[in-house]
Amino acid sequence: MAEILDVRALEPKDRHKGIFDAYITLGPGEAFILVNDHEPKPLLYQFQAEHYGEFEWWPLESGPDVWRVQVGKALVSGAATTLAGYMQTDHLRLDSIMARFKGAIKGEQWEAAIKSFKEFDLGLRRHIQVEEELLFPAFEAKTGMKDAGPTMVMKMEHEEIREILGRTLSATEAKDASAVTEASDTLVNYLSDHNMKEEHVLYPELDACVDDIERAEAIKKAQIF
Repeated sequence: MAEILDVRALEPKDRHKGIFDAYITLGPGEAFILVNDHEPKPLLYQFQAEHYGEFEWWPLESGPDVWRVQVGKALVSGAATTLAGYMQTDHLRLDSIMARFKGAIKGEQWEAAIKSFKEFDLGLRRHIQVEEELLFPAFEAKTGMKDAGPTMVMKMEHEEIREILGRTLSATEAKDASAVTEASDTLVNYLSDHNMKEEHVLYPELDACVDDIERAEAIKKAQIF
């Protein structure tokens, strides 16, 4: 589990320096959980300007009182400078949160399970939003495939995923072990097939139809969601 860096007690003028000092000490593949009391987008913009292709930024909680972000150093610098690399990294991250959630359910640690699934829910809904509002329109504009292409299929599957997410969260908050197991197993199985289609077909095709500048801009925009 990543270490916690809670900067709420620091003076605002000292926060960015403290965060970047912590980032510099990270080894490849390491991360910390940043806890702040306001929207951290200005910090993200600074990371993008100074460490593009080197850092990872994954929101875990988005206000209104607390913001938590997993800030990490990429295992391989530049690995997430393709759209496929960036989105696949998020798939793997979400898989690890789901595994933590499953472990908490197995151990009947309900508060930990609720916290983990809320992180998963936020992360997956954000992931879908990036696809539907940023990546899919770019793919459709480049290829002309809108009403009968792969993005239409993915959007239909996203509707099903959202429904299962809601069902799993409700069952978790109700501490209904049987319903949680059924819903989360359904979700994992559905995502396994869905993610494979994205990783093997859609993401590579999208990378192939954009240039380096468009690709970099898309990744920076995706991080802002």
